[in-house]
Amino acid sequence: MEVFADILYFPIGWIYLWIRYRNKEKIKQVLKEDYEDSYYVAGAQLVWSAFGILLFTILIIFLLVVIGRTLFDAFS
Repeated sequence: MEVFADILYFPIGWIYLWIRYRNKEKIKQVLKEDYEDSYYVAGAQLVWSAFGILLFTILIIFLLVVIGRTLFDAFS
């Protein structure tokens, strides 16, 4: 499982930083200050942030459906 994470996080971090900043010096600066000088950390943070947002969105939709269904059943 760790090999999969190594293969996944590094390229995602590299691509993310290059798309976002497009400047070698700025990327080096941000990488050093925010991501412990590692593309792996940048990729891991990006993936887990996206995963968290997805789970939060699914939870909100689920709660809205449950509340809506409860109100629909109560008033019909």
